[in-house]
Amino acid sequence: MKHRLMIVILVGVFCLLGADMKAAITDPYEIINRCYQASGGLDKLKTQKTSYVEGKIIIVGAGIEGTFSKWSEIPIKSRQDVDLKVMKVVSGDNGDYAWSVDANGKVQIARDSVTLKQRRIQELYADYDHLNRDSKNFRITYVGTDTAGGSVCYAVRIANTINTDTVLNYYDTTGFLLKKSVSINPEGENITWYSDYRPVDGILNAFRQDALSLPTGQRQTVEMTKFEVNIPIDSSLFEPPKQDVRDFKFANGKSAENIPFQFIERHIYLNVTINGKTSLWILDSGAGRSVLDSTFAANAGLKMEGNIKGQGVSRVVDVSFTTIPQYSLEGLEIDQQKIMAISLQGLFHKIMGLEVAGILGYDFLSRFVTRIDYAKEQISFYDPDSFSYSGDGTIINAPLSQDNMFHVPMTVDSKDSGLWNLDLGAGNVDFHFPYAESIGLINQKGIDALGFGAGGDMHTRSRKFTSIKFAGFTLDKPIISWPLEKGQGAFSGRELVGNIGNDLLHNFVIYLDYKRGQVIVEKGAAFGQFIPRDNSGLQVGYGDSDQVEVLFASPGTPADIAGLKIGDIVQTINGKPTKDYDGLIAIRKLLREKPGTVYDLNVKREDKTLTLKLVLKDLFE
Repeated sequence: MKHRLMIVILVGVFCLLGADMKAAITDPYEIINRCYQASGGLDKLKTQKTSYVEGKIIIVGAGIEGTFSKWSEIPIKSRQDVDLKVMKVVSGDNGDYAWSVDANGKVQIARDSVTLKQRRIQELYADYDHLNRDSKNFRITYVGTDTAGGSVCYAVRIANTINTDTVLNYYDTTGFLLKKSVSINPEGENITWYSDYRPVDGILNAFRQDALSLPTGQRQTVEMTKFEVNIPIDSSLFEPPKQDVRDFKFANGKSAENIPFQFIERHIYLNVTINGKTSLWILDSGAGRSVLDSTFAANAGLKMEGNIKGQGVSRVVDVSFTTIPQYSLEGLEIDQQKIMAISLQGLFHKIMGLEVAGILGYDFLSRFVTRIDYAKEQISFYDPDSFSYSGDGTIINAPLSQDNMFHVPMTVDSKDSGLWNLDLGAGNVDFHFPYAESIGLINQKGIDALGFGAGGDMHTRSRKFTSIKFAGFTLDKPIISWPLEKGQGAFSGRELVGNIGNDLLHNFVIYLDYKRGQVIVEKGAAFGQFIPRDNSGLQVGYGDSDQVEVLFASPGTPADIAGLKIGDIVQTINGKPTKDYDGLIAIRKLLREKPGTVYDLNVKREDKTLTLKLVLKDLFE
């Protein structure tokens, strides 16, 4: 299971302008240069070396508002403090690297390739390289005229040769004020409308910015209340905290080793104790934040605040915030944490028949070096300050991405190479939709299925490939999936080739070292042993009154040939009532038996009872 939350705080110092241009302009460079001239002049703008801005933020419709302060020094140094009451976030750039401090005080240094490219683009903007017609870094084009903010505007697109991000700006044709800007990146779009222009040291700036973040649909308003330029700023302000948070404690001082976990349906589950009550949590390195089930939170009497939009696997989810008290795993205690809350239990119960209280994501994993031995079903946590690796595994340098995840290289069939998200919360290996579309996979034949995650379900297709090369190891005949439609979730991003889940990772012993930005891969005892796969094409879950319901019958598979349809209630299997089996997981194990196995199913369809014969076969032969 994978989810991701995106909150965009758009606070910037903009050079905006006013001029009376009677003749239409189609040269984009002339449009931009005239804007600078009308704003007070490029020479004047270049004298502004530092700035300080403060104001308020409203997350529209979420019941959340707060304040921000931002310090900047040309070309790239910055610090931004955001206090939304339900959480505080600090971020910055000291001129050498970008950094952030999350709501629980964890420091992250951003040295991933995506951040480095964005920083380089920011430096080039600060040097006004985008005004150079011969620039090797920017491509500026005139798009035409369009309406934005109630005005007819010139539309100018700015692309670059460093990454795939583009910006589409809309300038009022009569006054040349920037009315709207659309920033498009691999994760989505941010649309900002500008108003309430005021002069600061002779340069016009927008004191109000209304933003819409897509695909979440979350809106926010930023209003500046103070704006100063060329003020002295202590350089230490741009540095991250010298001491990282220490909010955990080991029973023996330095580690908690060989903790047993349950490997259920290709996912890792751990026992977590809160206020003396032990519950099941899923481990998920693909979760940018840890998550608590909202029903569990309510039953525990935890206060939930706000309601913003987060990004799930395929759709948008509603997210609130709460604080959990100190919690523990075997040999390990973690202090109280601010955490997100979404609806989880309904999904896990319907699909797995499990009661799951939460997801242990970045907030948890980033505190430790984590070792997962899939073959032994054991996990160990080490203090990163005292951890030292001395094995013979492959060490992959994988600086954390902006979404708090590891991106690692992998190659499929010796040709489809690139960075993949390493996701302990995913069962399969999946291409992301844009990459799958670019290599012509979408319409290729395969076995269809219904994938489930935070925010809803998505249709996927799988087939057998020739090989995977990962961390110096080669695995033959892997099954890889891809979504059949783009959707609005994590699998719709263009930045990565795809997602690596436990179907591949179970072959190894994996170390996740967040402090050093490294993933270490050792050959596991179960290397090359495939996890048994479904041989039916039938997906079942719990319906009303916990009846076993058909969720999907893949076309052309034994389930489809048997005549099973979505919504059918499976009452008996070979004469035994489904309620007498040990839950959904036991029933799924039946569907993985060897090809040729026959099951007689009694199925209720509306007011009829049908007897159907299901004959298993290898779906990927």
